[in-house]
Amino acid sequence: MPATSLLVAALLMLRHPCTRNRITASLLLNRAAQNTALSPAEREACLILVDELECDAPSATTVSVEKKRPNKGQPFHKAATY
Repeated sequence: MPATSLLVAALLMLRHPCTRNRITASLLLNRAAQNTALSPAEREACLILVDELECDAPSATTVSVEKKRPNKGQPFHKAATY
């Protein structure tokens, strides 16, 4: 995949910076940094952004299980029986 496509996709992910989008943008930037079509300075800039995204991301331990799974681990909401 061309480096420009990866960079544009990373920018789109960062328009709505939730945890999932930050992780996805980080992966895309990391992949772009491996592309030899970029100059060394551009690759370094991608890696710096990856480091900043990883530092800004909340750790997995700070998010409680209840927030991750509001249904307390049940696969589906139980339907009312009449």
